[in-house]
Amino acid sequence: MTSRPLRALAAGVLVALVGAGGAAAASAPTATTGPVTAIGPTTATVSGSVNPNGAATTWYVEYGTTTGYGSKTSATSAGSGTSSVSVSPMLTGLTAGTSYHYRVVATSTAGTGHGADGLLTTSAAPQVVTGSASSVTTASATLNGTANPSSRATSLHFEYGTSTSYGTSTAAKDAGSGTSPVAVAAPITGLTSGRTYHFRLVATSDAGTSRGSDQTFVASGAASVTTKPASSVKDTSATLNASVNPNGQATTAYFDYGTTTSYGFKTAAKNIGSGGNATNVAIAQTGLTPGVVYHVRVVASNAAGTNLGGDLTFTTTGPAVVHSGPASGVSSNGATLNGSVDPNGHSTQWYFQYGRTTNYGAVTPARSASSGGARSVSETIGGLTAGTTYHFRLVGTSSAGSSYSPDAVFTTTGPAVTVATSTGTVIARHVVTLSGRVASGAANERVALFAQRYGSGSFTAVATVLTDSGGTWRLVVRPAVGTTYKVIWNGSTSSTVTIAVRPAVTLRALPRLRFATTVAGAHSFAGRTVQLQRHLLDGRWLTIARARLDSHSAAVFRPKLKLGRSTLRVAISVNQAGGGYLAGFSTWVTIRRR
Repeated sequence: MTSRPLRALAAGVLVALVGAGGAAAASAPTATTGPVTAIGPTTATVSGSVNPNGAATTWYVEYGTTTGYGSKTSATSAGSGTSSVSVSPMLTGLTAGTSYHYRVVATSTAGTGHGADGLLTTSAAPQVVTGSASSVTTASATLNGTANPSSRATSLHFEYGTSTSYGTSTAAKDAGSGTSPVAVAAPITGLTSGRTYHFRLVATSDAGTSRGSDQTFVASGAASVTTKPASSVKDTSATLNASVNPNGQATTAYFDYGTTTSYGFKTAAKNIGSGGNATNVAIAQTGLTPGVVYHVRVVASNAAGTNLGGDLTFTTTGPAVVHSGPASGVSSNGATLNGSVDPNGHSTQWYFQYGRTTNYGAVTPARSASSGGARSVSETIGGLTAGTTYHFRLVGTSSAGSSYSPDAVFTTTGPAVTVATSTGTVIARHVVTLSGRVASGAANERVALFAQRYGSGSFTAVATVLTDSGGTWRLVVRPAVGTTYKVIWNGSTSSTVTIAVRPAVTLRALPRLRFATTVAGAHSFAGRTVQLQRHLLDGRWLTIARARLDSHSAAVFRPKLKLGRSTLRVAISVNQAGGGYLAGFSTWVTIRRR
């Protein structure tokens, strides 16, 4: 029979062990950087989340023009819960039209967590181009230009005068808040004949004011000119068109043309006469290059001067125009490739090239496209590898040559690389096998293993292994304390696995019913308390002696054993083992006292 005090002592020990086993050390907070939710010229609102992981946590956002950041928001409490808390701070004091890096940072007594780096660009001032003056007479003219509001509400006006000090402005016009160039024209009157006038286009938004380059014109009776779209465009020829008003003076006209606004070529001059009405001018030009964008403008001259028409473009026919669109229906082993084909007046065949690099290596069947207009095309492919990035492009081929769309990419679903462990719990310094597979299934792929020991704030490199012929990898590790592992392959990171560790505890019988024990792990256990326990018939373990470990993490028990056979072990509780350890137990030893 066990005495009442001894039974009480045993119950107390068991409660202490169970209670200690339930304790869990808080881990460093987790920070996640989210997308930008609002942006302006000098401010931006970003998003993210913070998980305090059980410890009182504050967070802030670092930001700056480099990944050195340099600025940050005020620190804000995220509480001490164990669930993610959404954050949405505003970044202020930014510069318009500038790219900034940012990330969410969370800190507590358990450590600091950093979100991934994000990138945003503040709104830019509008972009303006001062065009040429048109409809110029001795007393009036029309000022022309274009402005891109750069997504901000923008107003426009022209400055003009007889010097670059200008002095006069046209009425402001609303240019909207789009992202494409907007044409603007403003008529002006009251000019002095024969004077040279300067003008420029000015655009203003909350992101700033932009001024176009200075342009000039002479108020005179020079011909009024308008460049019109080219017609009858073929592979190597086109008809260039314009409207010219001689304004009562004998006038000639020709066209500048070329692949840039520097032109470089011009047609033969044509006599327009000396009438007072607009006359259509058409000049056929040959010797052009197929599939090329040409700039063109009309040039008209008379005794009052020379006027230049506005710049227009046309594209000679040639190889098919192809574009690749986003892949759809992406699965772990297949996808549908999408694009568009414009045969450009020629009977055309099209197909997709695809593969893991821009060398592609695989093609879809060739399909026919008639010589009509642009149409959407698609092709479904299979036999792909899960978790892998593929490149593809669309190819169009005709008698005018071959054309290629820009490279596009998609990634098949599924993990790119995995990691697993042969056991979730191990005794300190005993081996554990880590294994996994890369999505490519190829041999000799380099897989980098990283480990984060308990108490460490970050992962450190452990080893690099090569995959076998099936794309699998394997590595034996010996964790001395609770450790979390992950692997990285081809820029992709696996999920993590954690191995819980028990201290290595020994038990050795000595003469005169004494028992020696040692405890080993990643550090000394000196001063910690260990228990000698006897196995009871009902399966429980009863603590019969305690000892404090010396500087060598060793101790000797001198218990009073009852007569007969006793099965003993040594235990160190989780609270005595300390952070990063589970409770530890020795192997059993059976002793018979006579």
